[in-house]
Formats: sequence, structure tokens, C-alpha cells
Amino acid sequence: MKIIRLLEVWEKGMDGSFVGHVPVATTVTTPFLLGLFAHEQDRPDPEMKLSYMLDAARVARLQPYVAEQLLPERYDYILTAHGIPDEG
Repeated sequence: MKIIRLLEVWEKGMDGSFVGHVPVATTVTTPFLLGLFAHEQDRPDPEMKLSYMLDAARVARLQPYVAEQLLPERYDYILTAHGIPDEG
């Protein structure tokens, strides 16, 4: 199973509408992501398969792995993952 990571993009605020997805480069490493979120995990998520809300600092840390310019002052972002079957 190959893990694909995306950022969900939402309009700001609790009543903000879903805008779309932005792909995260496959070069982002699980240890890097774990370092960003390990202290927030209620249960261990070493493969980073859960979804995580991003603050402006984390958006900045992930920007090098996203081709599109992220705008945390305008949008809320959630890091999410899903699996696709291995090619074989």
C-alpha cells in the first residue's frame, strides 16, 4: 500500500467551506511529519495516517513539499493521507 498525502483546503473559520485538495510531494518523509505532530498524538501514529490541522508555523514547514503557494492567512489546512494499492 502506497500512502498519498494531501492538504485539505478550507475557507477560514468553523463555518468555512471545503475548497479542494493540494498534493504533498512524495519526498516528504514520515519522520519529518512525525516530528511535527508526535507531541499531539493521543495514540501513536508512527505512519502518520491520521489527519492533522496545520497552524501557520506547520504550513511554513510543509511549504517546500507543496508546489502551490499556501496562504494560511486566508485558508485553513488539514494534512491527510490515504492509501492506494501498490502497482504490481
